[in-house]
Amino acid sequence: MAVTQIVGHWFKGSGNQYTTIDVVVAPIPVYVTAVLHGTAGGGTSYAGIKHFRRRLPSGAEEEVDFGDWPNWPPSVFDRMTRITFGTATTANQSAWLYARFDFWE
Repeated sequence: MAVTQIVGHWFKGSGNQYTTIDVVVAPIPVYVTAVLHGTAGGGTSYAGIKHFRRRLPSGAEEEVDFGDWPNWPPSVFDRMTRITFGTATTANQSAWLYARFDFWE
């Protein structure tokens, strides 16, 4: 297997909440990394992978949810069709997330 394409996405979350973004991809093996790139305001900020949808060999799809922010991994590798990235911030705070996709074939 070899990396065939690398793609990056940026997004920002703010306020006392989770901010999420869903990215839909072709069902091929992909290694995804989420990085907290910057913050503004005081308190704790977190970024990671909140959820993904796995394509099984049968063609069925399986949901993988990591729950609340302390459990969000920074990277996953699987045959995915949708990835949900998230930031967790407190009031008067912003966080920037960079997501990198390495597509394999």
